Amino acid sequence: MKLRKTLFALAVAFAPFAVHAAEYQGVSYSIEPIVGYELQKKDDPFRTRSELTYGARVVAGYKILSAEGEYTIGNSDEIIAGTNERIEEKTEKIRLGLRSSYSLGSMLDWTLRGGAEAQKIHTKSTLSGVVTESDSPSKVYPYVGTDLGINLGSQLSLHAGVVATLKDLNDLKKTEYTTTLGVRVALNTTR
Repeated sequence: MKLRKTLFALAVAFAPFAVHAAEYQGVSYSIEPIVGYELQKKDDPFRTRSELTYGARVVAGYKILSAEGEYTIGNSDEIIAGTNERIEEKTEKIRLGLRSSYSLGSMLDWTLRGGAEAQKIHTKSTLSGVVTESDSPSKVYPYVGTDLGINLGSQLSLHAGVVATLKDLNDLKKTEYTTTLGVRVALNTTR
């Protein structure tokens, strides 16, 4: 089972539209930036991998059922010790799906989400000065996830979540998990 741990994902509060939430004719919508950093250390052979991910998410609908769209770009750099090998990847992901949020009292929100994720990966590998580049074919996978939010007032909340991207429905060991921890600051909120 491949486990990805995103050490810290932060919706940047000082961005002009950090989280823009509004309502139009009873339908609410929000625009959220996504910023994340991941650091992995692996053995056999020992290697380190870092990745910076950024993008945006748009959610529109009602609290009980909303549509979501998400676009992210991840730039990673992996160095394999003792081999002079460096692997750089640019991963583009688009997620389209549905989400449903429930209030668990005045301070807690629980969200379930699911849909389809399309991804494309460009890889640049350097071994002893020889550079090889390749593009993976675009692939579409189902994803499911959950998120728990703690509301600290009407415009500030802390969130922890996990998304499982099902890479092979016949072999769930290939499922990719992304865990997140974040802060949301809402501008023009209509909570």
